Amino acid sequence: MKKNIFVALDFNSLEKALETAKKIKDYIAGVKIGTELFTICGMKGIKKFEDLGVNVFLDLKLGPEIPNQIKKTVSIISSQKNINYLTVHTMGGLEMLKAAKESSGTIELLGVTILTSWDKSNLVSLGLMNSLEDQIKILITTAIKAKLEGVISSARDIAQIRNLSKKLKIFCPGIRGGDEIQDQKRVMSYAEFSKIADDKCFAVIGRPIIDGDPVQNIKKIIQSVD
Repeated sequence: MKKNIFVALDFNSLEKALETAKKIKDYIAGVKIGTELFTICGMKGIKKFEDLGVNVFLDLKLGPEIPNQIKKTVSIISSQKNINYLTVHTMGGLEMLKAAKESSGTIELLGVTILTSWDKSNLVSLGLMNSLEDQIKILITTAIKAKLEGVISSARDIAQIRNLSKKLKIFCPGIRGGDEIQDQKRVMSYAEFSKIADDKCFAVIGRPIIDGDPVQNIKKIIQSVD
């Protein structure tokens, strides 16, 4: 079984998150801890996921921020030794990303590009006139220059990213079990994702797995590829 799914534990309860992770740990590449859960559990809570033997992807989306502040923040997080991946905003610019990289230690940094809940209208509202494709290219190129290990981007961007780098890990939110969209805009089913994903591509899936029976849900998603 190919383990290329990171499950987004979007809970407001550490106990519920740990219970879910324990049930599905044999089916996944790791868990994603976002701002909601991290606010509740902090660094001490994250240590408990390490005890379960699962990889931890801490999705704090740090930045845009003063480079020195980012450097100090990433340094504190990396000193904990129990986090595998950490997200930073590529919109923070090259200097900020380089500062984060300088203090990341063994943590692999993932640069957030354009959120999967965004489309062209969101860029325009910020005064950015580039197309989605052009803006993503700029941000991916910035991540490459900063020597980040990976990026966060829609699965719809995989081909474009691979034209720029064969080495980057690509974490793809907005992956669904079927045709549901919810609050995302640039989505893709897990079956579609699996057809275009290489060994350095990972699906990030939350509600389609954690709502209801997580074991049965993830089995159904994995079996959708067959």
